[in-house]
Amino acid sequence: MQKIMTLINESESQPYQGERLKVLRDLEGITQAELAESLGVTQSFLSRVEKGEKPFPESTAIAASKNYSIPSSFFQVESNVSAMGHFTFRKSSRARVRDEHRIKALYGEAARLFHDVSVESGYHETVLPEPADHEDDPEECAEALRRSCGLGPEDPVRNVTRLLERCGVGVVTHLDANDVDVSEHIGISRPNKLNNRPLVALTHHVPGAVQRLSLGHELGHWIFDRQLAAPVHGVRNPVEARAFRFAGALLLPEKVVRRRVTESLSLHAYLPIKADYGVSVSAILRRAKDLGVISSERYRSLSIQLSSQGWRRQEPVEVSEESPRLFHQALEQVFGKEYYFVASNRHGISSEHLGRWTNCQPEKLSNADLLDESQVVISIADWKRA
Repeated sequence: MQKIMTLINESESQPYQGERLKVLRDLEGITQAELAESLGVTQSFLSRVEKGEKPFPESTAIAASKNYSIPSSFFQVESNVSAMGHFTFRKSSRARVRDEHRIKALYGEAARLFHDVSVESGYHETVLPEPADHEDDPEECAEALRRSCGLGPEDPVRNVTRLLERCGVGVVTHLDANDVDVSEHIGISRPNKLNNRPLVALTHHVPGAVQRLSLGHELGHWIFDRQLAAPVHGVRNPVEARAFRFAGALLLPEKVVRRRVTESLSLHAYLPIKADYGVSVSAILRRAKDLGVISSERYRSLSIQLSSQGWRRQEPVEVSEESPRLFHQALEQVFGKEYYFVASNRHGISSEHLGRWTNCQPEKLSNADLLDESQVVISIADWKRA
């Protein structure tokens, strides 16, 4: 209790940071003029406060805290190394700019919090393959990571989330509460060479197979793109292609593809592979084409069949969604089981976000061993029985 009171007292003594008003606007999806009106101040005054040209009055911080249900300490926190680097952001060209700004702001808040509580909890720094040790080859890096996690050449990754967390990588699978508006966004990370407490996030709930590949994709960015020189635009960018190749190699090793896939394999015959490895049929097709196991013509033919069967929207064989544990456990280690109020005030984050990022009600979460991987990939026998 004394430690907690010390943390609260320290936060209360910090000055208000004007640039945090911009973060609030991005989180809420509002303009500077709209924020100024809600706080009863002029836009000109708010602009100068944001830029640090005028002091940030406590009365304005309190009004914002009340209006937007955030602790006043939201305006007192300072950035850490998680705010460095360029975003890698899986999204479609139809994604709205306002949604993008909100999701980046949400990721920034989650990444800042995870970094700090990971340090305070005493959990180890991330341990990932060095690309230079493997000739910058995503296939080699994926195989190296698999070996380091004790996986055999053809073993499935039973739980991708648990694999990441064992490597010291935080995972959030439901970053944004606004599911409808972010349907064109999937995963986000912000790799940089100074952050050894990385976070990968998915914007909203997605099917289990999509979740697993997307987490592997963002992990690929943390391995290869920690010195990214510029933002990545478009899914066809070579940086994106490399992350996708890494994720495919992590979840579906080359030996498996060459043993189980042939040029003449029918579309439905891909389902047992999906059941065993938790990878969507569309991703298996892409992987087989990338490895030269099927021709480009066969890939196009099977992709057309996949679309005509309605599998773009919903593939047969359900793969279970995975649930992160590390973020919750780090917070509990630092603040105790009832960490919501204290962590929210200490780190300037709404309890609503905390609940979503750590999978809601803390009383329903067990302090499970991170080394215990749960079975999430179903067998073909189970699928047939279902």
